[in-house]
Amino acid sequence: ADLTPDALTLAAPRWRALAVVLTASLLMCLHATDGNATRVAPDGRRSPRPVTSVPLVAQTGAPASQPNKLSPRQAPTEAKESEPTPLHIAVAIPLTGPRRAAGAAVKRRLADLGEAINAKGGVLGRPLLLDVQDDKCDRESAKNLADMIVSATPKPAVVIGHPCPAVAIAAAPIYQQAGLLFIAAGARHPDLTRLRPGPLVFRAAGRDDRQGKDAGDRLSELAGEGGSALIIHDRTLMARRLALAAREASTRTTGKPPAMLAIVAGKNDYSGTIEKIAAAAPRAILFLGFPPEATVLIRQLRQRGLTQTVLLNDAMAGSSFVDQAGALLKTNIEVLMPVSISKQSAGEPELPSERFASDAAAALMAWRTAANAIASLEGWKIAEYLNHDQARPDGVAFDASGNAIAISYAPFRLEDNHWRRADAK
Repeated sequence: ADLTPDALTLAAPRWRALAVVLTASLLMCLHATDGNATRVAPDGRRSPRPVTSVPLVAQTGAPASQPNKLSPRQAPTEAKESEPTPLHIAVAIPLTGPRRAAGAAVKRRLADLGEAINAKGGVLGRPLLLDVQDDKCDRESAKNLADMIVSATPKPAVVIGHPCPAVAIAAAPIYQQAGLLFIAAGARHPDLTRLRPGPLVFRAAGRDDRQGKDAGDRLSELAGEGGSALIIHDRTLMARRLALAAREASTRTTGKPPAMLAIVAGKNDYSGTIEKIAAAAPRAILFLGFPPEATVLIRQLRQRGLTQTVLLNDAMAGSSFVDQAGALLKTNIEVLMPVSISKQSAGEPELPSERFASDAAAALMAWRTAANAIASLEGWKIAEYLNHDQARPDGVAFDASGNAIAISYAPFRLEDNHWRRADAK
């Protein structure tokens, strides 16, 4: 119907009231649907939307093809401008496959350590965010993962992990070429640093080829100042190599090379060797071989009344030797076993998975210490700091080749049916 000017004049107040109601409703809808909008208090003041904290672990076992995506439940909300940007730490470990137990142990240990670090203010005032990825303990998978890590945005401050040696060796050149700091945790194969692709690659673990050196150093400690030592081996290639390395280390420490004896493996009687040992009267003995011969030799030593401490290589670390030797293990017997570089590792021997976890924790702490010491997150600067061979009583130091300065094998004694560190101070 047509409206006259008088009718419009009469209807104006009602139209204005309706417009106010519609405008208020529209504003309420906008505030309800806009996730980034501010909230309006009853008094008319605006307050910012609450901020959800960034999770410590950004990713847990995501496929290697998606190395830097966060799952919907893990994706952080928009943070306040005043909040520090998280530091991404790439953790590359086997989460699937036969070595997944090692990866799970590393993940747990680093998550706990990361929370402790964040509770104390993080690193240079920034919280840590662990990007945990699956390298499957497989060379090709690890190389693909390394390519994705170095291409990620933002780039991680450091890569920690790859405990499987072949995987660490394959991934190391990729990180070095990309200028990304890499600390391999748990990888003990010598080639990681023997074939080191550059100064950004470090080993946070012992080395499998250091057993002879560590045996020689321990032998010297057992012999004491001015005491004589004796090395016995079974003539196998492994034992001969260990014997030569042990002799070299002991000589370097004492200035006096230990005497050496060789036995023939597979015999049930070593009486002739026992008489030679009695004549030499060493303060300490190192035997390098296997459980059957070690058991016979120790039994005949004790029957002859010779009570010197006998140090044994890690071939005696299994249940086979414990079953064969029995009560003989209570008669001054020490067995070398691989250990973590961590100064906080337990006094008892660790399972390989827990040893990897201890090495990974030591790697993260070494990086944190370096970053705080030089007040920088630059990988090259941290690498330069780590490469300096310097004593760090509360942490881990590295030599010029990138190896952790720590023993690789420690002596253990069986006490109350438990192996205990024999060199614990």
